[in-house]
Amino acid sequence: MKPQKPILPITLLLLSSLFLLSSCFASTTKSAIVLVGSTPGDSPIKAMLTIPAETKVDFIKWNLELSDDNSFILNIHFGESKPNTMGFKDNGENRVLKGTFSVSQSGSFKVYHLKSTNSSAKILLAKLNENLFHLLTPQSQLMIGNGGWSYSLNRKEPVNSNGISIPSAIFDEKYVQLVFDGRTPCQELASEHPEMNVSQSCFKLKWKLTLNRDSVNYLPTTYTIRKVVDNQPQDVTGKWAIIKGTESNPNVVIYKIEPDKPDEAISLLVADDNILLFLDKNNEPFIGNKDFSFTLNKRIQ
Repeated sequence: MKPQKPILPITLLLLSSLFLLSSCFASTTKSAIVLVGSTPGDSPIKAMLTIPAETKVDFIKWNLELSDDNSFILNIHFGESKPNTMGFKDNGENRVLKGTFSVSQSGSFKVYHLKSTNSSAKILLAKLNENLFHLLTPQSQLMIGNGGWSYSLNRKEPVNSNGISIPSAIFDEKYVQLVFDGRTPCQELASEHPEMNVSQSCFKLKWKLTLNRDSVNYLPTTYTIRKVVDNQPQDVTGKWAIIKGTESNPNVVIYKIEPDKPDEAISLLVADDNILLFLDKNNEPFIGNKDFSFTLNKRIQ
C-alpha cells in the first residue's frame, strides 16, 4: 500500500482562505465618515437638493457617506410627515446623490463643498468637530432649523473628539429676550439629568427656551424652559449666566442654565446668533442620531 500524502487540515485551509479574502477586502474598502440626521424640508434645502419647490416636504432623512478618496454618496428620504410616527405618508420618496467634495478652511473650522455628478445639487457642510457637522447656506452661514428639526448632522459611529473645535461667532448681545426651540434625543441627556425623571421609552424631548436680559445693562436675568417629557409639558424658571471660554477652547461662549445648581445645570454652546448646541458635563457636544440632533434654533419674533 502506497503511503498517502499529508493532507492540510481543513481548519488551516479555511483560515488561509479567510485571510486572503479579508486582505482583498481591506485593500478595496474605503474608509468613510458616515453622517446621519433629519432636517427640515423648507424651500432653501429643497433648492439645494434640487427637489421641486411644489413638493410637499416636512422633513428629510439624511445618510451621507464621505470617503477618503473625496467622493460621497448621499441617500435622502423625504416627504409629508405621517402623524405620530417618524415616517412619511405613502412611504415618501428616496433619492441617491453621488459626487465629489473638496475641503476649505473658513476661520477655525473646515467647510466641505459637495458637488453632485448625477444632479446639479451643491451642498456646503461645516465641520464643527469630529462628530458633528452643520449645513450652511450659500452665504456660508449656519442654516436655521425649526421647532421640529435642525440642520445638524451627526456621525453615525462617534469617535474620540477634542472637545469644542469652533469659536463662538461674534454677535450682538444687546437684546432683552431671545427664544430658541427644537427637539432632541431623550435618553442621552436624561442620563446626566435624573431630575428630569424620564421613562425608559422616552426617545425625544421638545424644548422652548426663553432667555431674558436686563433692559439697561443687558446682563442675564431669568430664563424659562418649557420641556415636553413623555408628552407632559414641564415649565422651569430660574437664572442663567454667560461663560466665556473653557479649558480646551478659550474662544467659545456658553450659556449656562441654572448656574447656582451645578448638578442640574444645562450648558449650551453658542455656535452663532441663531444656533445653540447642548454640551455634556465634560463640555463636549452631545451627538444626535438619525432622527434628532442636540441643537436649538432661534425663533424669529
